[in-house]
Amino acid sequence: MQVKRGQPRISQFVEISISYKVIQYCHRFNESPFKAWKRLIKHRAFKDLMSEHFKKDVAEFRVNQLTKDYDSSKNFYYKHIKKWIKNRTLGIGSLRNKDLLKKYPKILKHSN
Repeated sequence: MQVKRGQPRISQFVEISISYKVIQYCHRFNESPFKAWKRLIKHRAFKDLMSEHFKKDVAEFRVNQLTKDYDSSKNFYYKHIKKWIKNRTLGIGSLRNKDLLKKYPKILKHSN
């Protein structure tokens, strides 16, 4: 049996829920998407959501590393969250989130 290596596939539920929560925090607290991501990390249900994303044997370690270490949370944001926000703000979700791109145009610059 062959073991797949690399990053695990992200379920649609995790991707959509994280991206919309970050966009919602951007609007509610009037802050940048990165600061909204840092605020989401502190939420009490974040560990349960991310443990669903990671593999079962290393889930607890990875979630603790993501919540406690600044560099790992920053890398996860730049590798994943920015792409998810861009997808949500450019498609059908752009009807509601056009002002997010006007307010923070760096989302499009850095994602290329």
